[in-house]
Amino acid sequence: MADRRKISFSETHARLLAILIIALCAACSFFAVATFYLLKTRSNVKIEIVELAPPKVETPEFEETVKLTEIPLSTPTEYLIEEFDYQKIIVGATEVVEKGTQVSVYTVDGESALKIISSSGTDYVFGKLNDDLYTVALIGDYAAPGMIPSRSLYGVFVFSLTDREYAFEKLLAMRAAGYPSYLMHFIKDARDWYSLVLGAFTDIDSAESFNSTLDWKKVMQVASVSRPGFVGRISP
Repeated sequence: MADRRKISFSETHARLLAILIIALCAACSFFAVATFYLLKTRSNVKIEIVELAPPKVETPEFEETVKLTEIPLSTPTEYLIEEFDYQKIIVGATEVVEKGTQVSVYTVDGESALKIISSSGTDYVFGKLNDDLYTVALIGDYAAPGMIPSRSLYGVFVFSLTDREYAFEKLLAMRAAGYPSYLMHFIKDARDWYSLVLGAFTDIDSAESFNSTLDWKKVMQVASVSRPGFVGRISP
């Protein structure tokens, strides 16, 4: 028979092994007791599921009823000039003239100018040659009785820009200052341009004469420009 080998421990090793075995047994006992305690505690816990009713939202009731008042629409009143008034005629003139548009221009006295404006019922721009003669440029083709109109229209150009709102603002300022003014609209480089124009005349010489009488220091201040303008053609 083969010899059996014996495993022997020293006294120190034997003591360490015994201590390790005792510690493992104590740990197993602790976990066993803890597990039993948790199970016992859980069995005593009563879980109840309570359903809460949704809150009731109360909408206040208004006893007072709102009464809608119908506002009648007013019909705009046509701007009528009963007697010759230079400032009123300036204010009543059209604000925008298209470059190259057809016009019927008359050089007449104040009363005749008023009659032409009233009888035509069309848009117009206005110019002043002197205290006795005025120029009425009707937009479109209109033949006043016994008179032959001119088809050319000139004026004094103050500025040209693309800002429509600003151009209108300056137009109103010039009219308030007493200048017969309007905007000429044209298209350049696929953009809309607006020129502020003073006066309306049948020929370039009359426009140049009017230009020479302008107080350009005041005009530049009202129009917010830094240099005087020039005479140009609106139509044809």
